[in-house]
Amino acid sequence: MAVNRGHIFYLCLFGLLFFVEEHEVISVICLNLVKYLTIPQPIAVQRGNAEYSLESLDTRCDHDFVEYFHRVPDSKILYTFRVVKLAPAFTINITIKVLKTHRIMYKIENFKGCEFLNNPVIFKMFGESYKTLVVNGSYFKCPIKPNVYYLKTDGIMSMIPSVHPFGRFQLSMRVKMKESRKPFVMEMLLNYTIVRIK
Repeated sequence: MAVNRGHIFYLCLFGLLFFVEEHEVISVICLNLVKYLTIPQPIAVQRGNAEYSLESLDTRCDHDFVEYFHRVPDSKILYTFRVVKLAPAFTINITIKVLKTHRIMYKIENFKGCEFLNNPVIFKMFGESYKTLVVNGSYFKCPIKPNVYYLKTDGIMSMIPSVHPFGRFQLSMRVKMKESRKPFVMEMLLNYTIVRIK
């Protein structure tokens, strides 16, 4: 697990509290430290007068073409998935809806994934969003070969459109393949909040 300045501060505070005689204070601080280090913290980005905060990110897969899709242990931003069968082509469905009313705000269906990955013009248009997800420049090529792959989510909130109302929303991204009978081979569900900053 990468250690940042926040972790170092809490570790120093933890060390200092060993010299304090009040054991109740120590136990409360230790409990909060363990929660801070083990529970993923919200990812937020500020744009103009708005703050975009990721509340949760859930992943699922079909356990057929994709064996697993989950967060890497001891990491807040890395996710891994294992493709077990060759994926010659795939489509992506993206939906953004209001969490309270389930009203669909934005929907794109059957976006051809291989055309995106293999077409340099389309890649230039949407490439920045894609680059925020890949790890160490490990770009995908079609057909997607059986292997273990990684995604990073630290820049995921910057992918949300800047023209967006305030509130709580859910973005679902489903990867589908015609060779699979299941509704998706991979799915990401992002619950996020956009609030006005005064």
